[in-house]
Amino acid sequence: MAAVVVPNLLVVACFFLVAGVHGLSDFHILTDRADAAYMHRLAAAAGANAALQWVANSDPCNDTWRGVNCNGDGRVVGIDVHGCGLGGWIFGSDDANASSLARFRELDLGDNNLGGPLPVLALPRLQRLNLRGNAFKTIPELFFLHMKKLEHFSVGNNTWLEPWSLPADLRLLAELQTFEANNAHVNGTLAGFLGISTAFRYLSNISLANNHLVGPVPASFASETIASLDLSNNNLSGPISFVDNLSGLSVLRLDRNNFTGPLPALDGLLLQVFSVAHNRLTGLVPPPLLHMSADMEMVSLAGNLLQGPVPQFATTVQNDVAEAAATGSFCRLGPGPCDVDVTSLLAIAAALHFPEVLSRSWKRNDACLGWLGVHCGGEDDMDNGGRRRVRGINLSRLGLNGTMDPAFASLVSLRFISLSGNNISGGLPPAIATQLPSLRVLDVSDNALAGKLPKFRRDVEVCAEGNPALNISSFSPPGISGHQRSGLVVAAVAVLVLLCFF
Repeated sequence: MAAVVVPNLLVVACFFLVAGVHGLSDFHILTDRADAAYMHRLAAAAGANAALQWVANSDPCNDTWRGVNCNGDGRVVGIDVHGCGLGGWIFGSDDANASSLARFRELDLGDNNLGGPLPVLALPRLQRLNLRGNAFKTIPELFFLHMKKLEHFSVGNNTWLEPWSLPADLRLLAELQTFEANNAHVNGTLAGFLGISTAFRYLSNISLANNHLVGPVPASFASETIASLDLSNNNLSGPISFVDNLSGLSVLRLDRNNFTGPLPALDGLLLQVFSVAHNRLTGLVPPPLLHMSADMEMVSLAGNLLQGPVPQFATTVQNDVAEAAATGSFCRLGPGPCDVDVTSLLAIAAALHFPEVLSRSWKRNDACLGWLGVHCGGEDDMDNGGRRRVRGINLSRLGLNGTMDPAFASLVSLRFISLSGNNISGGLPPAIATQLPSLRVLDVSDNALAGKLPKFRRDVEVCAEGNPALNISSFSPPGISGHQRSGLVVAAVAVLVLLCFF
C-alpha cells in the first residue's frame, strides 16, 4: 500500500507546484452574478469603462478592476474611485432585499463629476459613503433608510444640489460616527437631527458649514462623544449654552451665524479650537477659556458684543482679541481692569443675562458716555476720582429677564432706579434699601419679583405693584392706589433725570 500512496502524494504535490508557477486563474472564484451585473451597469453609467478600463464582458473581481475590492465569495465589498475623473450618474435599488450591493461596506465616489439625482441605495452593510465633491442634483427623502450600519457619511461640496433638509431617517443610523455636508445647500432646522441626544451613541464629528440652516440648536442636544462640531456660516440663532453639554468637545466652529446670549461657561471642556466670531454674543469671556490645556490652538471672538476686560491668552494661542477690541468689544483696547462703575453695571447686566439691547449700548469704559438707561451728573458732579457720578438707572420696558443683582448697591450715588414693565424675577436685594443714601425713587412695578419687600427709608418713593408674588402689604400707604402711586413715581423719575443734568 505504501508504494501506491507515495506516488499519489507526489502527483498531488507536483500538481500544486505547477499551479503555483502558472497561477491559479483557473480556480478564481467568479464575481457574484448580481454584483457583476450592477458593476457593469455602473461602469457604463459613470464612465468608468473609459476612465478606469472597467471593460465590458470582463469580471470585476478576477480581472482586477481598479478600485474594486471583493471578498473570497466573489462579492463586491468596496469601491474606492476617489478623484478618478468619473462623470455621468449612478443608480441604485429601492429594494432592501436586493441581492446586488448587499455586501458593500465602502463606497467612495468622492471628487469626481457625477451628477443627476442620487438614487435610493439598498446597502444594508455599508459603513462608509463618500459622495463629496460631485455635481449631484437631489437627495431623496428616504436616502438613509437602508443604510443602518453607516458610520461615515460625506456629501460636502455638492454645489448643484437643490435645497434639502436633514431627513428624519438619519435617526436610524445608530452607528454613525461622522456626518459631513459642508457647502451642500442644506436648509431647515437641526431639531430632527440633534433634538434626541440618545440617537447617536458614537457620533464624533458633525460638519455642516456653509449652508442655510436656521433656528436654534436644540437645548436637548448633549453628547459625550462629539469631538468636533462645525456649524459655521449658516443662519442659526438662539443661545449656545448647549456647548456645555458636549463634554468631549475639542473643536468648535460656530462663526458667522446669528447666535445670541452669553458665552457658555465651558467648565470641564478641553478645547483646541473655539471659533464663535461674527455672531451677536454678549457678556464676559468665561475664565475657563483663558486657562485651557496646552493643546489650545485658536480662539476667534471678533464681531460680537462682548464686554468686560480684554482676555489674555497664552502666546501659543492664535486669536483675534485685538480685532474684537478695536471693533467695540471689551471695555479697553488693551489689558487692564474695567472702571469700577462699569464693573458694577456689567454685574447688573450679567444677572439680566446680558441682554443684547444693553450690550449694543454699554460699550467701552465710561458708563456716562451714552450708555442706554444710565444717567450721570454734570461736569460739576464728580467723585474723588474725577469721574461723573452715576445718578440714575432707567431700564423700564426693555423686555428684560433675570434677577436684580446686589451690585446696584455698589453705585452709591444712585438717586433713582426704574425697572418697571419687565419680567425680572427673584427677590429684591436688601442692600438696595440700606446702602444707597441718595436713593429717592425705586420703581420695580409690573415684574415677577417674589418674597418680601425690604424696608426702605421714609424719604424713598417705592412702587412695587404688579408683582403678584411680592409681599408689599406692609409697605403700601393708605389712600393711594397702585395706579396713582405709579404715576407719582414716573413723575419723580422724570424730575430726577432732569436734576442729573441741571
